[in-house]
Amino acid sequence: MNRKDSGKEKKSIFAEDLIENLPIGMMLLDKNGKIIRMNKKQEEVSQVSRGKILGKKFEEAFPRTLEQGLKEPYSKLLKKGFPFDVIIDRYIPQYYSKPMTYHARGASFSRNRYFILMHELEEELYQEKRLVERRTKELQESKNFLESLIDSSPSIIVSTDLRDRILIFNKSAQEIFNYKEEDVMKRKINFLFKTLPPNKNRGKNGTYPFTPWEVLCIRKNQSTFPGSLLVSNIKDSVGKTIAKLYLLNDLTDKKEMEERLFLSEKLALYSELMGGIAHQLNNPLIGVVNFSEMLLKEMEDEDPRKKLAQTISRGGKECLRITTSVLNCIKDPHLTFSRTDINEVLINSIDSLKEQFKHNLKDISILSKFDPKILPTLGDSIQLKQCFLNILINAIQAMQNGKGNLEVKTEYDEQKNEVNILFSDTGQGIPKELTNKIFLPYFSLQKDPERHGLGLSFAYQIIKNHSGHIRVESEIGRGSIFTIILPAS
Repeated sequence: MNRKDSGKEKKSIFAEDLIENLPIGMMLLDKNGKIIRMNKKQEEVSQVSRGKILGKKFEEAFPRTLEQGLKEPYSKLLKKGFPFDVIIDRYIPQYYSKPMTYHARGASFSRNRYFILMHELEEELYQEKRLVERRTKELQESKNFLESLIDSSPSIIVSTDLRDRILIFNKSAQEIFNYKEEDVMKRKINFLFKTLPPNKNRGKNGTYPFTPWEVLCIRKNQSTFPGSLLVSNIKDSVGKTIAKLYLLNDLTDKKEMEERLFLSEKLALYSELMGGIAHQLNNPLIGVVNFSEMLLKEMEDEDPRKKLAQTISRGGKECLRITTSVLNCIKDPHLTFSRTDINEVLINSIDSLKEQFKHNLKDISILSKFDPKILPTLGDSIQLKQCFLNILINAIQAMQNGKGNLEVKTEYDEQKNEVNILFSDTGQGIPKELTNKIFLPYFSLQKDPERHGLGLSFAYQIIKNHSGHIRVESEIGRGSIFTIILPAS
Protein backbone atom coordinates (compact mmCIF):
# COMPACT_ATOMS: atom_id res chain seq x y z
CA MET A 1 0.00 0.00 0.00
CA ASN A 2 1.49 3.32 -1.04
CA ARG A 3 1.50 6.46 1.08
CA LYS A 4 -1.40 8.00 -0.87
CA ASP A 5 -3.68 5.03 -0.24
CA SER A 6 -2.57 4.94 3.36
CA GLY A 7 -3.61 8.60 3.77
CA LYS A 8 -7.04 7.93 2.27
CA GLU A 9 -7.55 4.99 4.61
CA LYS A 10 -6.66 7.11 7.63
CA LYS A 11 -9.14 9.83 6.54
CA SER A 12 -11.85 7.21 6.02
CA ILE A 13 -11.24 5.72 9.48
CA PHE A 14 -11.32 9.21 10.99
CA ALA A 15 -14.61 10.00 9.21
CA GLU A 16 -16.12 6.68 10.30
CA ASP A 17 -15.10 7.31 13.88
CA LEU A 18 -16.42 10.89 13.78
CA ILE A 19 -19.84 9.84 12.45
CA GLU A 20 -20.08 6.95 14.90
CA ASN A 21 -19.39 9.13 17.93
CA LEU A 22 -21.38 12.24 16.98
CA PRO A 23 -23.47 13.44 19.98
CA ILE A 24 -26.50 13.66 17.69
CA GLY A 25 -28.41 10.83 15.99
CA MET A 26 -27.54 10.49 12.28
CA MET A 27 -28.67 8.26 9.41
CA LEU A 28 -27.30 8.10 5.87
CA LEU A 29 -29.76 7.35 3.05
CA ASP A 30 -29.18 6.54 -0.60
CA LYS A 31 -31.07 8.27 -3.42
CA ASN A 32 -34.04 5.88 -2.97
CA GLY A 33 -34.38 6.58 0.74
CA LYS A 34 -32.78 3.31 1.89
CA ILE A 35 -30.92 3.54 5.23
CA ILE A 36 -27.30 2.60 4.56
CA ARG A 37 -25.68 3.95 7.71
CA MET A 38 -26.78 4.67 11.29
CA ASN A 39 -24.60 5.85 14.18
CA LYS A 40 -24.54 4.90 17.84
CA LYS A 41 -26.47 7.99 19.02
CA GLN A 42 -29.28 7.20 16.54
CA GLU A 43 -29.62 3.75 18.03
CA GLU A 44 -29.96 5.40 21.43
CA VAL A 45 -32.48 7.95 20.16
CA SER A 46 -34.60 5.37 18.31
CA GLN A 47 -34.13 2.66 20.99
CA VAL A 48 -33.79 0.02 18.25
CA SER A 49 -30.66 -1.81 17.05
CA ARG A 50 -29.21 -0.79 13.70
CA GLY A 51 -29.39 -4.40 12.56
CA LYS A 52 -33.19 -4.11 12.35
CA ILE A 53 -33.06 -0.81 10.50
CA LEU A 54 -30.21 -0.95 7.96
CA GLY A 55 -31.32 -1.85 4.45
CA LYS A 56 -34.89 -0.63 4.98
CA LYS A 57 -36.33 2.49 3.46
CA PHE A 58 -36.86 5.30 5.94
CA GLU A 59 -40.63 5.33 5.38
CA GLU A 60 -40.72 1.57 6.16
CA ALA A 61 -38.63 1.84 9.30
CA PHE A 62 -40.19 5.06 10.67
CA PRO A 63 -43.76 5.43 9.26
CA ARG A 64 -45.03 7.05 12.48
CA THR A 65 -42.40 9.79 12.22
CA LEU A 66 -43.58 10.69 8.72
CA GLU A 67 -47.22 10.73 9.85
CA GLN A 68 -46.45 13.19 12.68
CA GLY A 69 -45.20 15.97 10.41
CA LEU A 70 -42.13 14.84 8.44
CA LYS A 71 -43.81 13.43 5.32
CA GLU A 72 -43.78 16.56 3.15
CA PRO A 73 -40.26 17.85 3.97
CA TYR A 74 -38.85 14.28 3.63
CA SER A 75 -40.51 13.88 0.20
CA LYS A 76 -39.06 17.20 -1.03
CA LEU A 77 -35.62 16.17 0.21
CA LEU A 78 -35.64 12.92 -1.82
CA LYS A 79 -37.21 14.34 -4.98
CA LYS A 80 -35.64 17.81 -5.19
CA GLY A 81 -32.84 17.82 -2.63
CA PHE A 82 -34.54 20.53 -0.54
CA PRO A 83 -33.07 20.66 2.99
CA PHE A 84 -35.36 20.90 6.04
CA ASP A 85 -35.23 21.70 9.74
CA VAL A 86 -38.38 20.59 11.57
CA ILE A 87 -39.42 20.57 15.23
CA ILE A 88 -42.40 18.41 16.27
CA ASP A 89 -43.75 18.94 19.78
CA ARG A 90 -45.45 16.03 21.60
CA TYR A 91 -43.84 13.53 19.24
CA ILE A 92 -44.45 9.80 19.96
CA PRO A 93 -41.33 7.81 18.95
CA GLN A 94 -41.58 4.80 16.64
CA TYR A 95 -40.36 2.11 19.04
CA TYR A 96 -41.55 3.32 22.47
CA SER A 97 -44.37 5.44 23.90
CA LYS A 98 -43.06 8.52 25.66
CA PRO A 99 -44.09 12.05 24.47
CA MET A 100 -41.00 13.97 23.42
CA THR A 101 -39.98 16.94 21.28
CA TYR A 102 -38.48 15.71 18.02
CA HIS A 103 -35.96 17.83 16.09
CA ALA A 104 -35.06 16.55 12.59
CA ARG A 105 -32.71 18.00 9.98
CA GLY A 106 -32.19 16.70 6.45
CA ALA A 107 -29.82 17.61 3.62
CA SER A 108 -28.40 16.12 0.42
CA PHE A 109 -24.74 15.74 -0.51
CA SER A 110 -22.58 14.14 -3.21
CA ARG A 111 -24.84 15.53 -6.01
CA ASN A 112 -28.05 14.20 -4.44
CA ARG A 113 -26.79 10.59 -4.46
CA TYR A 114 -26.89 10.44 -0.68
CA PHE A 115 -28.99 12.07 2.01
CA ILE A 116 -28.22 12.64 5.64
CA LEU A 117 -30.79 12.79 8.43
CA MET A 118 -29.99 14.08 11.92
CA HIS A 119 -32.36 13.51 14.80
CA GLU A 120 -32.68 14.75 18.39
CA LEU A 121 -35.23 13.99 21.06
CA GLU A 122 -35.77 16.55 23.80
CA GLU A 123 -37.41 16.01 27.17
CA GLU A 124 -40.89 17.47 27.80
CA LEU A 125 -39.31 20.34 29.72
CA TYR A 126 -37.89 21.73 26.48
CA GLN A 127 -41.27 21.42 24.87
CA GLU A 128 -42.89 23.46 27.66
CA LYS A 129 -40.07 25.99 27.39
CA ARG A 130 -40.70 26.37 23.67
CA LEU A 131 -44.45 26.66 24.32
CA VAL A 132 -43.80 29.45 26.84
CA GLU A 133 -41.52 31.20 24.33
CA ARG A 134 -44.19 30.94 21.64
CA ARG A 135 -46.90 32.25 23.96
CA THR A 136 -44.59 35.07 25.09
CA LYS A 137 -44.01 36.02 21.47
CA GLU A 138 -47.75 35.97 20.79
CA LEU A 139 -48.39 38.14 23.85
CA GLN A 140 -45.70 40.60 22.74
CA GLU A 141 -47.20 40.81 19.26
CA SER A 142 -50.64 41.33 20.80
CA LYS A 143 -49.22 44.02 23.10
CA ASN A 144 -47.51 45.76 20.17
CA PHE A 145 -50.73 45.65 18.16
CA LEU A 146 -52.73 47.08 21.06
CA GLU A 147 -50.19 49.88 21.62
CA SER A 148 -50.23 50.67 17.88
CA LEU A 149 -54.03 50.72 17.92
CA ILE A 150 -54.12 53.08 20.92
CA ASP A 151 -51.48 55.40 19.41
CA SER A 152 -53.28 55.46 16.05
CA SER A 153 -56.53 56.68 17.60
CA PRO A 154 -57.42 60.31 16.75
CA SER A 155 -59.05 60.54 20.20
CA ILE A 156 -57.10 61.22 23.37
CA ILE A 157 -56.71 57.95 25.31
CA VAL A 158 -55.42 58.00 28.87
CA SER A 159 -55.45 55.13 31.32
CA THR A 160 -54.81 55.34 35.06
CA ASP A 161 -54.57 52.97 37.99
CA LEU A 162 -57.19 53.06 40.74
CA ARG A 163 -55.30 55.89 42.43
CA ASP A 164 -55.64 58.06 39.27
CA ARG A 165 -51.95 57.76 38.31
CA ILE A 166 -51.36 57.78 34.55
CA LEU A 167 -50.32 54.48 32.95
CA ILE A 168 -51.08 55.10 29.25
CA PHE A 169 -50.83 58.44 27.41
CA ASN A 170 -51.30 57.97 23.66
CA LYS A 171 -49.84 59.98 20.74
CA SER A 172 -52.96 62.15 20.33
CA ALA A 173 -52.78 63.05 24.03
CA GLN A 174 -49.11 64.00 23.68
CA GLU A 175 -49.79 66.18 20.63
CA ILE A 176 -52.85 67.99 22.01
CA PHE A 177 -51.65 68.46 25.61
CA ASN A 178 -48.03 69.12 24.45
CA TYR A 179 -46.61 66.73 27.07
CA LYS A 180 -44.14 63.92 26.39
CA GLU A 181 -45.13 60.49 27.66
CA GLU A 182 -42.32 60.41 30.22
CA ASP A 183 -43.47 63.79 31.62
CA VAL A 184 -46.85 62.45 32.75
CA MET A 185 -46.32 58.81 33.69
CA LYS A 186 -47.33 58.01 37.30
CA ARG A 187 -48.63 61.57 37.81
CA LYS A 188 -52.22 62.00 39.00
CA ILE A 189 -54.47 62.85 36.06
CA ASN A 190 -56.11 65.90 37.71
CA PHE A 191 -53.43 68.30 36.42
CA LEU A 192 -54.80 67.83 32.87
CA PHE A 193 -58.22 69.28 33.74
CA LYS A 194 -59.41 72.64 34.98
CA THR A 195 -62.93 71.32 35.45
CA LEU A 196 -64.18 67.75 35.90
CA PRO A 197 -67.70 66.40 36.37
CA PRO A 198 -68.80 66.98 40.00
CA ASN A 199 -68.17 64.20 42.51
CA LYS A 200 -71.91 63.63 42.95
CA ASN A 201 -71.93 62.15 39.42
CA ARG A 202 -69.39 59.47 40.37
CA GLY A 203 -70.46 55.91 41.01
CA LYS A 204 -69.74 53.91 44.17
CA ASN A 205 -66.40 52.75 42.74
CA GLY A 206 -65.25 56.34 42.19
CA THR A 207 -65.69 56.42 38.42
CA TYR A 208 -68.20 58.22 36.21
CA PRO A 209 -71.02 56.51 34.32
CA PHE A 210 -70.34 55.87 30.62
CA THR A 211 -71.83 59.17 29.43
CA PRO A 212 -69.94 62.10 27.88
CA TRP A 213 -69.17 65.16 29.99
CA GLU A 214 -67.93 68.54 28.83
CA VAL A 215 -64.70 69.44 30.62
CA LEU A 216 -62.08 72.17 30.38
CA CYS A 217 -58.59 70.79 29.70
CA ILE A 218 -55.19 72.39 30.41
CA ARG A 219 -52.24 72.16 27.98
CA LYS A 220 -48.61 72.26 29.11
CA ASN A 221 -48.43 76.01 28.38
CA GLN A 222 -51.49 76.47 30.66
CA SER A 223 -53.81 77.37 27.77
CA THR A 224 -57.18 75.62 27.89
CA PHE A 225 -59.49 73.85 25.45
CA PRO A 226 -62.94 72.28 25.78
CA GLY A 227 -63.26 68.51 25.66
CA SER A 228 -65.84 65.72 25.73
CA LEU A 229 -64.85 63.11 28.33
CA LEU A 230 -65.90 59.49 28.76
CA VAL A 231 -64.61 57.54 31.79
CA SER A 232 -65.03 53.79 32.26
CA ASN A 233 -63.58 50.94 34.30
CA ILE A 234 -61.07 48.42 32.99
CA LYS A 235 -61.81 44.99 34.47
CA ASP A 236 -59.92 41.71 34.56
CA SER A 237 -61.27 38.28 33.57
CA VAL A 238 -63.13 37.85 36.88
CA GLY A 239 -64.78 41.29 36.73
CA LYS A 240 -62.51 43.08 39.20
CA THR A 241 -61.77 46.74 38.39
CA ILE A 242 -58.03 47.14 37.84
CA ALA A 243 -57.74 50.52 36.07
CA LYS A 244 -59.67 53.45 34.55
CA LEU A 245 -59.95 54.48 30.92
CA TYR A 246 -60.35 58.13 29.88
CA LEU A 247 -61.53 58.83 26.31
CA LEU A 248 -61.32 62.52 25.44
CA ASN A 249 -62.19 64.46 22.27
CA ASP A 250 -61.06 68.03 21.61
CA LEU A 251 -64.19 70.19 21.10
CA THR A 252 -62.35 73.35 20.01
CA ASP A 253 -63.38 73.14 16.35
CA LYS A 254 -66.92 72.11 17.22
CA LYS A 255 -67.31 74.98 19.69
CA GLU A 256 -65.93 77.50 17.22
CA MET A 257 -68.33 76.22 14.57
CA GLU A 258 -71.25 76.48 16.99
CA GLU A 259 -70.20 80.02 17.95
CA ARG A 260 -69.89 81.04 14.27
CA LEU A 261 -73.32 79.58 13.57
CA PHE A 262 -74.77 81.34 16.61
CA LEU A 263 -73.08 84.57 15.54
CA SER A 264 -74.42 84.23 11.99
CA GLU A 265 -77.96 83.70 13.30
CA LYS A 266 -77.69 86.73 15.61
CA LEU A 267 -76.26 88.86 12.82
CA ALA A 268 -79.05 87.81 10.49
CA LEU A 269 -81.59 89.09 13.03
CA TYR A 270 -79.47 92.18 13.58
CA SER A 271 -79.35 92.82 9.82
CA GLU A 272 -83.13 92.75 9.66
CA LEU A 273 -83.30 95.14 12.61
CA MET A 274 -80.75 97.49 11.04
CA GLY A 275 -82.61 97.33 7.75
CA GLY A 276 -85.82 98.37 9.48
CA ILE A 277 -84.09 101.22 11.32
CA ALA A 278 -82.34 102.41 8.14
CA HIS A 279 -85.63 102.35 6.25
CA GLN A 280 -87.36 104.38 8.97
CA LEU A 281 -84.52 106.92 9.03
CA ASN A 282 -84.29 107.22 5.27
CA ASN A 283 -87.43 109.36 4.76
CA PRO A 284 -86.68 111.91 7.53
CA LEU A 285 -83.09 112.22 6.29
CA ILE A 286 -84.31 112.98 2.76
CA GLY A 287 -86.38 115.78 4.31
CA VAL A 288 -83.36 117.10 6.26
CA VAL A 289 -81.20 117.13 3.12
CA ASN A 290 -83.89 118.72 0.90
CA PHE A 291 -84.80 121.45 3.40
CA SER A 292 -81.14 122.28 4.08
CA GLU A 293 -80.56 122.60 0.31
CA MET A 294 -83.60 124.92 0.04
CA LEU A 295 -82.26 127.06 2.90
CA LEU A 296 -78.83 127.28 1.24
CA LYS A 297 -80.39 128.53 -2.00
CA GLU A 298 -82.26 131.30 -0.17
CA MET A 299 -79.26 132.44 1.90
CA GLU A 300 -76.81 135.10 0.82
CA ASP A 301 -73.13 134.15 0.78
CA GLU A 302 -72.34 136.58 3.60
CA ASP A 303 -75.13 135.16 5.82
CA PRO A 304 -73.39 133.86 9.04
CA ARG A 305 -75.94 131.03 9.29
CA LYS A 306 -74.91 129.60 5.91
CA LYS A 307 -72.04 127.55 7.37
CA LEU A 308 -74.46 125.92 9.83
CA ALA A 309 -76.84 125.08 6.99
CA GLN A 310 -73.93 123.64 4.98
CA THR A 311 -72.92 121.47 7.98
CA ILE A 312 -76.52 120.23 8.30
CA SER A 313 -76.64 119.46 4.57
CA ARG A 314 -73.27 117.71 4.58
CA GLY A 315 -74.14 115.62 7.68
CA GLY A 316 -77.57 114.74 6.31
CA LYS A 317 -76.11 113.60 2.99
CA GLU A 318 -73.49 111.47 4.81
CA CYS A 319 -76.20 109.83 6.96
CA LEU A 320 -78.33 109.29 3.86
CA ARG A 321 -75.42 107.60 2.07
CA ILE A 322 -74.87 105.33 5.09
CA THR A 323 -78.54 104.31 5.41
CA THR A 324 -78.74 103.72 1.65
CA SER A 325 -75.58 101.60 1.85
CA VAL A 326 -77.06 99.60 4.78
CA LEU A 327 -80.28 98.95 2.85
CA ASN A 328 -78.37 97.91 -0.26
CA CYS A 329 -76.08 95.72 1.88
CA ILE A 330 -79.08 93.84 3.26
CA LYS A 331 -80.96 93.67 -0.04
CA ASP A 332 -77.97 92.66 -2.18
CA PRO A 333 -74.48 92.93 -0.62
CA HIS A 334 -72.77 93.21 -4.01
CA LEU A 335 -75.14 95.74 -5.57
CA THR A 336 -72.89 98.73 -4.83
CA PHE A 337 -69.54 96.97 -5.22
CA SER A 338 -66.82 98.45 -7.41
CA ARG A 339 -63.03 98.37 -7.59
CA THR A 340 -61.96 99.91 -4.30
CA ASP A 341 -58.56 101.16 -3.17
CA ILE A 342 -58.24 99.90 0.41
CA ASN A 343 -55.36 102.25 1.26
CA GLU A 344 -57.47 105.25 0.21
CA VAL A 345 -60.48 104.07 2.26
CA LEU A 346 -58.22 103.65 5.30
CA ILE A 347 -56.80 107.17 4.90
CA ASN A 348 -60.36 108.57 4.80
CA SER A 349 -61.30 106.45 7.83
CA ILE A 350 -58.32 107.76 9.87
CA ASP A 351 -59.15 111.35 8.85
CA SER A 352 -62.76 110.87 10.01
CA LEU A 353 -61.50 109.37 13.28
CA LYS A 354 -59.27 112.37 13.92
CA GLU A 355 -62.12 114.72 13.11
CA GLN A 356 -64.61 112.96 15.43
CA PHE A 357 -62.19 112.26 18.32
CA LYS A 358 -59.69 115.11 18.06
CA HIS A 359 -60.01 115.86 21.81
CA ASN A 360 -59.45 112.19 22.73
CA LEU A 361 -56.36 111.60 20.58
CA LYS A 362 -53.93 114.03 22.22
CA ASP A 363 -51.94 111.24 23.91
CA ILE A 364 -52.56 108.51 21.34
CA SER A 365 -50.00 108.01 18.59
CA ILE A 366 -51.55 106.86 15.28
CA LEU A 367 -49.11 105.26 12.86
CA SER A 368 -49.91 104.02 9.37
CA LYS A 369 -47.92 101.83 7.01
CA PHE A 370 -49.64 101.07 3.70
CA ASP A 371 -48.33 98.59 1.14
CA PRO A 372 -48.36 100.41 -2.23
CA LYS A 373 -48.40 97.10 -4.13
CA ILE A 374 -51.78 95.87 -2.88
CA LEU A 375 -54.37 95.31 -5.57
CA PRO A 376 -57.84 96.88 -5.44
CA THR A 377 -60.67 94.81 -4.03
CA LEU A 378 -64.30 94.61 -5.08
CA GLY A 379 -66.33 96.33 -2.41
CA ASP A 380 -68.44 99.21 -1.18
CA SER A 381 -66.14 102.00 -0.01
CA ILE A 382 -68.84 103.52 2.23
CA GLN A 383 -69.50 100.23 4.01
CA LEU A 384 -65.78 99.49 4.35
CA LYS A 385 -65.15 102.96 5.75
CA GLN A 386 -67.81 102.38 8.43
CA CYS A 387 -66.27 99.00 9.20
CA PHE A 388 -62.76 100.43 9.57
CA LEU A 389 -64.06 103.35 11.64
CA ASN A 390 -65.84 101.01 14.04
CA ILE A 391 -62.64 99.00 14.59
CA LEU A 392 -60.56 102.18 15.04
CA ILE A 393 -63.08 103.59 17.53
CA ASN A 394 -63.07 100.29 19.43
CA ALA A 395 -59.24 100.47 19.63
CA ILE A 396 -59.33 104.05 20.94
CA GLN A 397 -61.91 103.12 23.60
CA ALA A 398 -59.77 100.13 24.68
CA MET A 399 -56.86 102.39 25.63
CA GLN A 400 -57.14 103.29 29.28
CA ASN A 401 -56.60 106.93 30.26
CA GLY A 402 -56.54 107.85 26.57
CA LYS A 403 -52.86 106.92 26.16
CA GLY A 404 -51.17 104.44 23.85
CA ASN A 405 -50.27 103.55 20.30
CA LEU A 406 -52.50 102.67 17.38
CA GLU A 407 -51.01 101.23 14.18
CA VAL A 408 -52.81 100.62 10.89
CA LYS A 409 -51.01 98.52 8.32
CA THR A 410 -51.82 96.89 4.97
CA GLU A 411 -50.06 93.93 3.38
CA TYR A 412 -50.56 92.09 0.11
CA ASP A 413 -50.37 88.29 0.21
CA GLU A 414 -49.35 87.50 -3.36
CA GLN A 415 -49.56 83.73 -2.90
CA LYS A 416 -53.18 83.83 -1.69
CA ASN A 417 -54.08 87.00 -3.64
CA GLU A 418 -55.44 88.59 -0.47
CA VAL A 419 -55.29 92.00 1.16
CA ASN A 420 -54.48 91.96 4.89
CA ILE A 421 -55.44 94.98 6.99
CA LEU A 422 -54.02 95.06 10.53
CA PHE A 423 -55.23 97.30 13.38
CA SER A 424 -52.86 97.07 16.40
CA ASP A 425 -53.51 98.82 19.70
CA THR A 426 -51.86 98.89 23.12
CA GLY A 427 -55.17 98.76 24.97
CA GLN A 428 -56.32 96.62 27.85
CA GLY A 429 -56.75 93.46 25.75
CA ILE A 430 -59.59 90.96 25.46
CA PRO A 431 -59.93 87.73 27.50
CA LYS A 432 -59.44 84.73 25.21
CA GLU A 433 -62.82 83.23 26.05
CA LEU A 434 -64.53 86.45 24.85
CA THR A 435 -62.76 86.95 21.51
CA ASN A 436 -65.60 85.31 19.58
CA LYS A 437 -68.33 87.12 21.54
CA ILE A 438 -67.15 90.64 20.79
CA PHE A 439 -68.86 90.51 17.38
CA LEU A 440 -72.27 89.74 18.90
CA PRO A 441 -74.81 92.59 18.72
CA TYR A 442 -75.09 94.54 21.97
CA PHE A 443 -72.03 92.84 23.49
CA SER A 444 -69.50 95.30 24.94
CA LEU A 445 -66.50 94.96 27.25
CA GLN A 446 -66.99 98.57 28.33
CA LYS A 447 -69.77 98.99 30.90
CA ASP A 448 -70.83 102.34 29.47
CA PRO A 449 -74.56 103.08 28.88
CA GLU A 450 -73.63 105.22 25.87
CA ARG A 451 -71.96 102.26 24.12
CA HIS A 452 -74.46 99.87 22.62
CA GLY A 453 -72.08 97.16 21.38
CA LEU A 454 -73.18 97.36 17.74
CA GLY A 455 -70.01 98.65 16.05
CA LEU A 456 -68.00 95.42 15.82
CA SER A 457 -71.02 93.31 14.87
CA PHE A 458 -71.70 95.75 12.00
CA ALA A 459 -68.02 95.53 10.99
CA TYR A 460 -68.19 91.71 11.05
CA GLN A 461 -71.28 91.66 8.81
CA ILE A 462 -69.67 94.04 6.30
CA ILE A 463 -66.50 91.97 6.00
CA LYS A 464 -68.58 88.80 5.67
CA ASN A 465 -70.53 90.42 2.82
CA HIS A 466 -67.18 91.21 1.17
CA SER A 467 -66.22 87.47 1.27
CA GLY A 468 -63.59 88.18 3.90
CA HIS A 469 -63.06 87.36 7.55
CA ILE A 470 -61.71 88.96 10.73
CA ARG A 471 -59.08 87.37 12.96
CA VAL A 472 -58.48 88.61 16.51
CA GLU A 473 -55.33 88.15 18.60
CA SER A 474 -55.25 89.66 22.05
CA GLU A 475 -53.39 89.53 25.34
CA ILE A 476 -54.63 91.01 28.58
CA GLY A 477 -52.64 94.14 29.47
CA ARG A 478 -50.75 94.25 26.16
CA GLY A 479 -53.39 95.03 23.55
CA SER A 480 -55.11 93.53 20.53
CA ILE A 481 -54.56 92.98 16.82
CA PHE A 482 -57.59 92.89 14.51
CA THR A 483 -56.68 91.47 11.10
CA ILE A 484 -59.13 91.81 8.22
CA ILE A 485 -58.51 89.52 5.23
CA LEU A 486 -60.18 90.50 1.94
CA PRO A 487 -59.83 88.92 -1.50
CA ALA A 488 -58.01 91.09 -4.01
CA SER A 489 -59.88 91.67 -7.25
